[in-house]
Amino acid sequence: MSGFLEDLTKSHKEKLKKFKENVADILKPEHNDVLLLRFLRARKFDLNKTEVMFRNDVTWRKENNIDTILETFEVPEALKTYWCGGVSGLDKEGHGVYISPMGNFDPKGVLYSAKTSDILKTYAHSLEDLMQSHARLSEQRGLKHTEGSLMIFDMENLGVHHLWKPSIDIFLKMAVLAEQHYPELIHRMYIIRAPMVFPVAYTIFKPFLQEETRKKLHVLGSNWKEVLLKQIDPDQLPVYWGGAKTDPDGNEMCSSLIKSGGKIPISFYLKDREPPHTWATHQVSRAGVVEFEYQVTKPNSVLRYEFQTDCNDIKFGFHLVDSKGKKTAILKLEKYNSHMVPENGEVLITKPGKCVVTFDNSHSWIQSKKLSYWLELLEPSDVIDMKQE
Repeated sequence: MSGFLEDLTKSHKEKLKKFKENVADILKPEHNDVLLLRFLRARKFDLNKTEVMFRNDVTWRKENNIDTILETFEVPEALKTYWCGGVSGLDKEGHGVYISPMGNFDPKGVLYSAKTSDILKTYAHSLEDLMQSHARLSEQRGLKHTEGSLMIFDMENLGVHHLWKPSIDIFLKMAVLAEQHYPELIHRMYIIRAPMVFPVAYTIFKPFLQEETRKKLHVLGSNWKEVLLKQIDPDQLPVYWGGAKTDPDGNEMCSSLIKSGGKIPISFYLKDREPPHTWATHQVSRAGVVEFEYQVTKPNSVLRYEFQTDCNDIKFGFHLVDSKGKKTAILKLEKYNSHMVPENGEVLITKPGKCVVTFDNSHSWIQSKKLSYWLELLEPSDVIDMKQE
């Protein structure tokens, strides 16, 4: 691919020169040609779009003290211990090898244990650390610094609980942050051990990813270890992911380098910490029943729900009606004390059909209830734009 410092066309050189003239008022010594070209490539050498992106980035870095974030920002204790990801080494071309056991990430625990601003700063902190680790490893091995990282996202243990709406919202903010402020960070991205729910997750994130980023995604099959070793020497890849590298104590996941996530203990939760919710409301009459219907057109779809009542319990559940009219319970109708604790969850629907969501107040002949709720059906996207190997 052209557009890199060692492979510039005449047009690219002219646009680089013009771009530097356009942003001369904010250029700093660290804004070298390699960095500026990353922004230009991210916006396909459109000078106007690149200038807007670059100026926004300079402002963002200044406002958030990004240049000194590794020294000055104190990562919240829960995130310091239970974050996911790290750099294990370099691939055969010199790209940093970043591995994240994303399936072990505890989205609810993270959101209950830290403010949104601190979560995003922690993410920026991890990206700055990634780039610094890459540069340090290149220098230690006497190699020329190679742009971009080979990223491996291990989706083992990824489940419908990762599709909880507040966690998706923060994931999307993280994706946008990376796209806007760390252009061309990804050389290649591998998804390994992707479960059935992964296409649904990709459906959500796809609109927020630049076209060039989507082209770098590769979903690997059962031969993923073989594919990784074609590009990464065994001594640069932990044993757990098919290599030969371990920590000095023999840890096969190299936990000293790669944070493995895990369930965050409630002791880390902030007092009265509640993620933001946007709910619709409905008045459920005495002995009344309210139903919502969703047409499920694809297998392995996910229904996400959150609800709360202003007083007393309510029954909640949903079933699927197939093309022959047969009903199958997906979530059994049961009473929930949603006036005391908000209920939320995600359920995988493996077959197409009409999904009927029920809020049942038939057991209450005296008391009507104000229902606050949020429902969303997520269906897998067509993932043909992601390369499968």
